Amino acid sequence: MRWGGAETVRPGQRVGRFTVLAELASGGMGRVYLARSPAGRTVALKTLITNNADDRRRFAREVACAQRVRGVYTASVVDADPTAQVPWMAQEYVPAPSLKELVEDCGTLGPDALHWVAAGMAEALASLHSAGLVHRDIKPSNVLLPVEGPRVIDFGISQAHDLTRTQSALGTVAYASPEQARGEPTTEASDVFSLGATLYYLAVGRPPYLDIEEISALELLMRAATGETDVSGLPSVLDALVLPCLDLNPRARPTPAELIAHCAGHLGDGPAARSDGSVLDARWTAAIERHRAERTDALRDALRQVGTTGPTARSGRTEADEPTQAMAEPAGTAHLPGPPATAASGRSRRVRLTVSGLAAAGMLAGTLLVLSPWDGSGDGGGTGAAGAPDRPVRFLEVEREQPGACPGSGTSEAATFATSQPGVPSGRGFTSDDRQQCVIASTAPGMTVTRFRQVSAFEDTEDGGPGGWSVRVAFESKDAKAFTALTAKVTGRVAPTDSLAIVQGEDRLLAKVTVIGRITGGEAVIATRLGRNEAHFLANVLGAPS
Repeated sequence: MRWGGAETVRPGQRVGRFTVLAELASGGMGRVYLARSPAGRTVALKTLITNNADDRRRFAREVACAQRVRGVYTASVVDADPTAQVPWMAQEYVPAPSLKELVEDCGTLGPDALHWVAAGMAEALASLHSAGLVHRDIKPSNVLLPVEGPRVIDFGISQAHDLTRTQSALGTVAYASPEQARGEPTTEASDVFSLGATLYYLAVGRPPYLDIEEISALELLMRAATGETDVSGLPSVLDALVLPCLDLNPRARPTPAELIAHCAGHLGDGPAARSDGSVLDARWTAAIERHRAERTDALRDALRQVGTTGPTARSGRTEADEPTQAMAEPAGTAHLPGPPATAASGRSRRVRLTVSGLAAAGMLAGTLLVLSPWDGSGDGGGTGAAGAPDRPVRFLEVEREQPGACPGSGTSEAATFATSQPGVPSGRGFTSDDRQQCVIASTAPGMTVTRFRQVSAFEDTEDGGPGGWSVRVAFESKDAKAFTALTAKVTGRVAPTDSLAIVQGEDRLLAKVTVIGRITGGEAVIATRLGRNEAHFLANVLGAPS
């Protein structure tokens, strides 16, 4: 069996002691499979399919973190080998929908049910924190809900206290604590804020920010960093549970133990006495049971298929013919669990999983500044291919910015602003195609790209993502190293010098992106919240075929 590139493990093949039954979810950095042990235990098997040192260290840390957690409200680790040629981890398989799926399909939760879910999530946090861990990515899609109670999953960006870094705004911004959004050290209290934001979502149907569908990713990040929440619509009976969790002061937030006690007081008999899900709305219970039945049927089908073909190959520590190669797909974090992928659903799942992986690599929030008249006729699907831009593309450090076209760019708008704006040194001013933004680059050399390994336009449907269409680029290996160094250089600076200008020619600004953390892996989303044609246009400019 050959491991590497974008190849998957086929049903019937073995990883460690587990026989793979079907693929559950896929991202650029890893895949998750439904698998079974020789004794018949069903697990969710996560494999790492990139082959760079940073990803291997991150995966090993995830395994170590997950192995330290013991609690009824988390998905436990069954077995793992992070040192294998293809690292893997087997976790308890929980055939249940996420809180995000349930809200989208069934509507919001009532007060009793919400207190019951809150108690289970708080107990999961207590288990994590007692193990010396901070989850750092609590959100509705990372909490599964079987009728027995919630399960917190995905420790991909969890860190031990002594490993917590500054200047890293990881996690999904819509549920991140203010200190996390600012890149400050995260603590147990940061998880409590994210718990509160998740509970607000369950009660109201949206994250605790106003107009989240319309604002840009950068605007959302700024609101999160300043704690500019909007908690209108929260039923008053939930104020005492939710609002203290969202306190701007981490020290003022309740502990998980205090939340458990509060929920027990509300529920009377206590959360443990409601372990059959009886407090849930009938719509939620029906959806959970339907999900379980569908997963059970899928498991039976997968077992029949594997029983027909039998095991075809094995990977131990691993028995691979070749080392795993880095994929051309975007870096992402695979979520546990998901539906067995058909040819169509697998493609959809990959699109949904890609954006969250930016958090694991260091977040890059972008605002598009190229707004030419668009007349592309995209077919509604993502586009992506390797190619050379029509002209070399430069990534330059930003010194300052000002509204309107840059002085000297030969337009009447530029002439108007020339008298009221500071002068722009020759060769350092770049104007957006809509003439609304002038960015002045610093004298630092930056980097020049003559060819990308891949350019893709994709529709962003990930939970907490900015929405609309986005454009991603993947660099050739030599440029990837330069890009990592460049993003590390600007990280932590005062705005707008914490940004990169993406330019062509002498004065054309394609995009300006704010860098919030060192980007590794050789990929970056450089524009978000576009229309379909806008995204296709920009991708074509950067080298994707028309």
